[in-house]
Amino acid sequence: MYTFSTWLFFFYFYCFLGWVWETCYVSVLKAKWVNRGFMRGPFLPIYGSGAIVVLIFTLPFRTNIVLVFFAGMISATILEYFTGMAMEKLFHVRYWDYSNQRFHLNGHICVTSSLAWGVFSVILTLYGHMMVEKFTLRLNGNFVEVIVFLLTVYISIDMAESVREAFNLKEVLLSLEESSEEFRRIQKHFEVASAFYGGEIKERSEAGLRKINSALKTGKKEYRRINALLKRNPHAVSKMHKEALSQFIEFSDDE
Repeated sequence: MYTFSTWLFFFYFYCFLGWVWETCYVSVLKAKWVNRGFMRGPFLPIYGSGAIVVLIFTLPFRTNIVLVFFAGMISATILEYFTGMAMEKLFHVRYWDYSNQRFHLNGHICVTSSLAWGVFSVILTLYGHMMVEKFTLRLNGNFVEVIVFLLTVYISIDMAESVREAFNLKEVLLSLEESSEEFRRIQKHFEVASAFYGGEIKERSEAGLRKINSALKTGKKEYRRINALLKRNPHAVSKMHKEALSQFIEFSDDE
């Protein structure tokens, strides 16, 4: 029987452990340091949530490896799907995407990921969590509550800032999309006019568009925080604003 503080301690611990795994994995793939995750700090809530869900559904039969595998795989996959779907609905961006994997469901989950959750569940429930459990239960209860309180304050602030950045990114993508549409209309009008009045008008229109793009780039102070969010999530995609996201990333690379 765990107390509420103990469950929270487990959640934060596995959030941190997930961040270590993801950061090392992505950094090796990118051949450079990547502070992976939705949040700024060293915590990945999807891993902490996944671990807690797995433990809730597998601890009652922690000695049966088959039940642990399937219960953990199914519960964590459901969590991953609805989390991904909710985040895309809120922010118009997918912070993980399995669309390039075989046997995926709307890009939010795939067979490979689900099997990985199953293996993770076996390792966690039958082996890893036992050590974490023993270590945590040996700690003084008051000490655990203090640590949990401090982490809760820190992570709450970090999460609030990260959510704000994600909403700001959404607004930027909407603005860029509207601007791109306006650019296309302007360019089309000038192209039609240039057919009658020569290439001079077209050259002026293109120069004007370059100036607009330059203004967007120089006004990027408000974009820097959300640019950092995208750098923490290099595989992020947007089905709704694909062109706008590519445009924003292009601006960021030219900075």
